[in-house]
Amino acid sequence: MIDTHAHLHFPQFDKDRDEIIKECEEKLDAVITVGCDLEDSKKAIAVAEKGKNIYASVGIHPHEAKNYSEKDYEKIVELAKSPKVVALGEMGLDFYRNLSPKEKQYEIFLMQVEAARELNLPVIIHTRNAAGEMAEFIRKHFDGVRGVIHCFSGERELLEAALDAGLFISYAGPVTYPKNEGLRETLKYVPSSRLLIETDSPYLAPQPVRGKRNKPTYVAYVAMTVAEVLGLSFTDIDRITTINAKRLFNLPITQEEEKERLVYQVGDKLYINLTAECPCNCKFCFRGKENYILGYNLNLSREPIAEEYMYRIKNPKVYSEIVFCGYGEPFERYETLKKVATWIKKFAKDVPVRVDTCGLAYLITGNRSVLDELKGLVDTFSVSVNASSPEEYYRVVRPKFGEKSWEELLSFIRDAREKGFNVVITAVDYPGFDRKSFEEFARQLGVNFKIRPFKRFKPWEE
Repeated sequence: MIDTHAHLHFPQFDKDRDEIIKECEEKLDAVITVGCDLEDSKKAIAVAEKGKNIYASVGIHPHEAKNYSEKDYEKIVELAKSPKVVALGEMGLDFYRNLSPKEKQYEIFLMQVEAARELNLPVIIHTRNAAGEMAEFIRKHFDGVRGVIHCFSGERELLEAALDAGLFISYAGPVTYPKNEGLRETLKYVPSSRLLIETDSPYLAPQPVRGKRNKPTYVAYVAMTVAEVLGLSFTDIDRITTINAKRLFNLPITQEEEKERLVYQVGDKLYINLTAECPCNCKFCFRGKENYILGYNLNLSREPIAEEYMYRIKNPKVYSEIVFCGYGEPFERYETLKKVATWIKKFAKDVPVRVDTCGLAYLITGNRSVLDELKGLVDTFSVSVNASSPEEYYRVVRPKFGEKSWEELLSFIRDAREKGFNVVITAVDYPGFDRKSFEEFARQLGVNFKIRPFKRFKPWEE
């Protein structure tokens, strides 16, 4: 687990800093101690040099902007060349206290963004009472700049602008506070590949230790709340946020974290990733643009044989459900799907097997007997439809098979239902999605439905 935002160099840690660093080294993968002005950043670097897995950022907080000018650009660049510096920041806009004039805040913020672009470093963004202004700034100035909104406080306009720009979203202690239900609600709109956690220690201690001095290991309390809200395990959030932090801040990634996943576990379910190929090009899909999903690298560069999956599954009985669902469409490798499903049912006949599919199996395989062949091997088909009319379907899903796709999709759903499979049709609640029509569409088909939150990763208009 990584605390992506702390201030270990602050005076609150003067009495026991060495002990805190030792604790961090033992219990966390890394900590980033974040600078707030140039002198403060020097202290951050000095503390980072005390620990193997302690890193630093160099930046000018908006409160301190009044003390700097564009003449300090080279000083920032020079400080950032330290091998322990992994980011610039924290920087941004703070219109709550207005300790620096707004014009000055904008000037110093932009200067640091340009330095980050020159250095190819990510930025750590502070914003308070300036969500609209920050969203506008990001839309104007963040082309090609990586970074994170630190200690996100829940503003939807800022969330959308940040995700559109490819920024990460970091949650801190406030997400654990009982009254912050609105903040917790925003978690479901953040792609798993863009989620981070932090403490902002020594401030903002999480609810179980609220009122105490915060410290990096308390990031675990943040992880617990995030896991509960998202319906994931603590282990899932640990994995997801750790690899995300390493990707953003260019920290060392292990071979285990980097390898392509044929099978992957989320909670007590096992997912089988057969291929990176898919006949659809859904407007909201990450495929081809983001390899890491739920903390795993799912973009396969080859097509493994069935026995490789069997070897990795080992004991199928230990899972509550086994799901053919990965980066691409399982029916693109139908024979492998069938062979692996047969093996699973041989050793774990009572474990439910689900196939997450686009529903175009007849067109993909050229075989209209696939449902008969899968009888007894698959229990549920979760069919990603994302529309309640052919016009909407072709506009959003964009299947490669053209105009025959809609009727073939409906045929697959109806046939699967009639042959006794459990069928669920699903949709993403993207902008303009007609929820009521989709619900009525599911009722007409006689199947259950599920609508998932829309998770932005680029401007929808594209």
